[in-house]
Amino acid sequence: MRALSFFLFLYTISPLAWADIDSLRTEANIAVTAGETDVATAKLQQILELEPDDGAAHYQLATLIMDSDGSLYDAIKHFERARELQFQPLGAAYRLSRIYARSGRKGKALDQMDILADGGFGLPSYVENQSDYDSIKNEARFIRAVDAIRAARFPCEADERHHAFDFWIGEWTVTVGGAFAGTNSIQPILGHCTLLEQWQSASGALGKSYNFYDPGYDHWRQIWISDSGSFIEFTGVARDGGIFYTAETVNPADGAVTMHKFEFTQIGNGVVRQYWETSTDDGETWTSVWDAEYARKAE
Repeated sequence: MRALSFFLFLYTISPLAWADIDSLRTEANIAVTAGETDVATAKLQQILELEPDDGAAHYQLATLIMDSDGSLYDAIKHFERARELQFQPLGAAYRLSRIYARSGRKGKALDQMDILADGGFGLPSYVENQSDYDSIKNEARFIRAVDAIRAARFPCEADERHHAFDFWIGEWTVTVGGAFAGTNSIQPILGHCTLLEQWQSASGALGKSYNFYDPGYDHWRQIWISDSGSFIEFTGVARDGGIFYTAETVNPADGAVTMHKFEFTQIGNGVVRQYWETSTDDGETWTSVWDAEYARKAE
């Protein structure tokens, strides 16, 4: 029966009609680009006369009506039909939420916001600072929806596990034994998925590291690279308010293995301690190679 319905559909829409629809769609797009809204609207209406179930035409026509301050009732009707036809359902919900908010129908606007939040709509820039939402922006449901939309776009920002190392974020003066050792800048990048370290020693040596939580392995990683040619990849855990890394490196000259323990802890008054130990005897003995304190630079 399904096959018969499909063939009847093909018979109903002749090849000539399909060609007409494609031509009309092209003409509508050209008219939109040229700012000829009335022409574009007429072309889209002609498409819907030929094929009432063209979701793209319903959606584009509704958008034109909405953006040209036409009948909001007509825009709603076409957005709803586009969604029924599964064409850009989240896009339709976004546009409908704006229409309802703009026209003072708060409940319906918030219903559409819930659809966006539940559907994984990941375009917070489309929602934040959108003036159509002025009438609902302080509603608890709207705020929750925006938080969910941001989480869909920036999952690391929304996941507290990616924030365990936030105490290291900032601009720092670094000392070892009370003597100036260098400066460090730690900033979140890539939607808070990575902390970028930019180090400059007192002698001018440079280094960078990328620190990030790896949810697949449930641990932290640091990849350190310096201009002196050192490369180390650490793995670690967040515990007791700090980050505790370990690593192994191999000397390319003789194959000797060095074990590393690298700790970042908060020691009060906003000061961070960075303590590094190494072992060359498979962990039997450990030697301190770096014991630094980080103090925040004055703003």
